[in-house]
Amino acid sequence: MNDDRPDPLTELEENLGYRFSDREVLTRALRHGSSVASDLAGSYQRLEFLGDAVLSHAVALMLFERFPRDDQGDLTRKRTHLVRSERLAEQAALLGLDGWVEVGASLERGGGRGSTNLLEDVFEAVIGAIAIDGGWEQARAFVERQLGEEADALDERTLALANPKSALQEAAQAQGMPLPEYRLIRKGGTDHQRRWVFTVDWNGEEIARGEGRSKRDAQQRAARRALVRLGLVPEE
Repeated sequence: MNDDRPDPLTELEENLGYRFSDREVLTRALRHGSSVASDLAGSYQRLEFLGDAVLSHAVALMLFERFPRDDQGDLTRKRTHLVRSERLAEQAALLGLDGWVEVGASLERGGGRGSTNLLEDVFEAVIGAIAIDGGWEQARAFVERQLGEEADALDERTLALANPKSALQEAAQAQGMPLPEYRLIRKGGTDHQRRWVFTVDWNGEEIARGEGRSKRDAQQRAARRALVRLGLVPEE
């Protein structure tokens, strides 16, 4: 009796825009170390190692070609923005990799399948798998499809708003001023719904405040408002 059911990996390959010659490489890229099968068949760790290097190379080349007037510092900032953990995890989720990765029972129960770290790792492992199966050009083309559009849209405002604290610090250094200082002025809420309020001092004077669910969030919001007040980025 013929089994007419569609091959489930075909759908994933369509999402990736690449068809594997060796499906075992793909399945290994989707296997977390907590999986029972990883003891015998191996997990994605080695492919992740390779994929991380391929990703860095591909993004560096992509930016080098797109921004011929940028110096090393500008290119490094853009690369850091494109390959940040949250962005790679977001792209992995868009590809549906969270639904394909094979994890152990305890990680499944704990909701680890959708964690930022795991999704970033799987994304890099898939890049490594494509490099092994199809070579550098196929892997580079995959990275281009995933991150090229965002690379085209990169500008100073985008970079500043992505990490306001870093942008504010760089602005202070460029002007020969002391680094911005963040001071906690209020903490409230419950353990599960904590609220933090920070001020940020620019050249010794308070310039903005920010409130958030974590210290980092509150400080980033304060830095963003400081950037707007200083006229370094337009008001949203």
